[in-house]
Amino acid sequence: MNKLTQGIALAAAVGFSGFAQAAYIDAVANGNAPGAAAEQTVPGDNDYATRVAGTWTADAPLYSVGDSVLFGHNLTSTSADPFKLTFTYLGKEASDNNQFYWGNTLVFDTNSTPDDTFSTVFTGGLGALLDFKFTIQTGLDIVNDANNGGQFRTASPSSSTNFNLFFVEEDYFIISLDDGYIGDDNHDDMVIAVRASKVPEPGTLALLGLGLAGIAVRMKGRKKA
Repeated sequence: MNKLTQGIALAAAVGFSGFAQAAYIDAVANGNAPGAAAEQTVPGDNDYATRVAGTWTADAPLYSVGDSVLFGHNLTSTSADPFKLTFTYLGKEASDNNQFYWGNTLVFDTNSTPDDTFSTVFTGGLGALLDFKFTIQTGLDIVNDANNGGQFRTASPSSSTNFNLFFVEEDYFIISLDDGYIGDDNHDDMVIAVRASKVPEPGTLALLGLGLAGIAVRMKGRKKA
């Protein structure tokens, strides 16, 4: 194997290893779990699942009526290394201008279109809470912290103000907001997907680029011959 071929092989090996997936995020119960029975499964009037009303992505829903959801949970980091987060707006049932923030950055609101995305790199470290929150039209913040699942306008679950989580697969969750409208406790007022993935390392990308460049040069030389 000549040096060029060795370089290409090394770049390819390192490059492909950079795409290996590991667990980066997970749902952790807080003191408010498991919640009322109506909030442990997807109800029959959840419009994301049934598409009866609201504005939604054209894709099939990622959960169905009757599926188990996670009430009184938070999303946390399970990695000490930085990783990429991609949020996708799946839609909403509520007419109110509910908003989704990452840190102090407004990401989605009533003007968002299903399938809009936002990406960021999380550097909070192992066990850190992901830095997102909802702000509902009344001005209340529903933060990804220990209060999620404990914010009620009254003692009735039919007026809860919180978000549920749904596990799709490793590093892939759905965040479903209920904004507290009485009699409409179905966590479909704003629905967002979040995926976590590895951040490609600059050195890995550079080696892969050199390998691909080497292939191109070698192929060009063969054509001239």
